[in-house]
Amino acid sequence: MAEVVKMPKMSDTMTEGVMAKWHVKVGDKIKSGDVMAEVETDKATMDLESYWDGVVLYIGVEEGKAVPVDAVIAVVGKEGEDYKAVLDAEGGDTKAPEATSAKAEETSAAETKAEPSTSGASLSDADIEKMGVTVVRMPLLSDTMTEGVIAEWHKKVGDKVKDDDILADVETDKATMEVMGYAEGTLLHIGVEKGQAAKVNGIIAIVGPEGTDISGILNQGDAPSKAVSDKKSDAPVAEKAASESAPEQKEAVSADGGRVKASPLAKKIAKEKGIDLSQVSGSA
Repeated sequence: MAEVVKMPKMSDTMTEGVMAKWHVKVGDKIKSGDVMAEVETDKATMDLESYWDGVVLYIGVEEGKAVPVDAVIAVVGKEGEDYKAVLDAEGGDTKAPEATSAKAEETSAAETKAEPSTSGASLSDADIEKMGVTVVRMPLLSDTMTEGVIAEWHKKVGDKVKDDDILADVETDKATMEVMGYAEGTLLHIGVEKGQAAKVNGIIAIVGPEGTDISGILNQGDAPSKAVSDKKSDAPVAEKAASESAPEQKEAVSADGGRVKASPLAKKIAKEKGIDLSQVSGSA
């Protein structure tokens, strides 16, 4: 069945994107992961990747044209497949790009007006859990920390995320740390741009099933909810500063009847540094 490609929301403030350049044309065969186009947002120019294997059946927006978020921009399917039914179901048509964009914008506005409760209402923790979504918040990485600066993002919106993937590097008042999402799915939202600061417990990212509507979560702002740490007992960070690696190992190690117990992080650092954990004294 033909799949509709819509303009994704690539930043928290994005309302539309400009098709800077198409890398494919109608009739081209593409695979999942192929870059279909470059999109200019209000903050940067980003690659738009395909999540499907097939043939480009339809391109609804010309280069240089602006498209509202969630508007149809292309259709991918089997060669020779009739895609008009899919467009009709989305409220689109095969006329000029301007008409397609305008109609999509009108449709989006009408849906928003008709269903305010869907996109406007905040969600409870139970609702978020049912959606299979994980809200990644700025963790408290030191006793004096009030906010952290995103030094580097290792993932972008649309990327697949595994449980142990490092999402970002965060600069605190004491060190630079790695933040893990402890979630599997697609990176649906990045709430803080590189170089910007976020307060402790502020939303920095959202991970969940591809295509999930997260507007209700974003409407909550930075209100406390079940953070990532609720799902995992381990803190979702790893020290990058070498000067603090030894104290961390010391605190993480303890002896119990001759058997050395240590956190996975301590074992990893010890292995990299060539340190024998059995010789490290635990803290009081």
